[in-house]
Amino acid sequence: MPASSTPSPVRLQSRAYAELRRLIASGEFPPGTFLSERQLAVQLGMSKTPVHVALERLEAEGFVTISAQQGVVVRGLSVEDIVDHYELREAVESWVVRRLAGRLKPAQVEELQSNLASQRQALAENDLRELMRLDEQMHYLLASYLGNREILSTMERLRDKIHQVILRVTDTDRARPAESTAEHETIIAAIIAGQPDEAARLMIAHLEAGKRRILNPERFA
Repeated sequence: MPASSTPSPVRLQSRAYAELRRLIASGEFPPGTFLSERQLAVQLGMSKTPVHVALERLEAEGFVTISAQQGVVVRGLSVEDIVDHYELREAVESWVVRRLAGRLKPAQVEELQSNLASQRQALAENDLRELMRLDEQMHYLLASYLGNREILSTMERLRDKIHQVILRVTDTDRARPAESTAEHETIIAAIIAGQPDEAARLMIAHLEAGKRRILNPERFA
């Protein structure tokens, strides 16, 4: 008897979740967007049930709000969300670079330098979407080099929130991408040079700069 080609409910739920999360994180479904389960089901080519399950999961992760009055709405980042996000990243990522300083393998140094070169190229071409991808990749690479599974899991969980934050910073201040790229250069240089305190200081300063531009955009207008 041939195996059924119909995807299982779990696979459909996973696919719905992954696609909806991507659409939200990429800004294709910006904050305030009202989502219809029926329309999403048509768009994704599936029934409403896996879409409903995916939306409940996204609500638990803070990406959407579901209420009887308004239905499903894409949730924006509140001040509290932004502060919490940056406080967590500062604690985690400053510790990561402190531990990595002077301990990178040659292949890891080469990978980071390649990433930085690609960042410079994307910046020169004003390809902000690619620059954001490389920005996220650099931070994730650093976490992966440490080999701590809990930290890597945290960074993976934050990945789409990081994308949303970088997107928000870029929209707030168009001069920020160039500054951020230069900051990445100094952070990586301190890690390669074996300067743990300086690498941690630069990472915190880098993240604080992004946070300030979201919370006080008028200062950078």
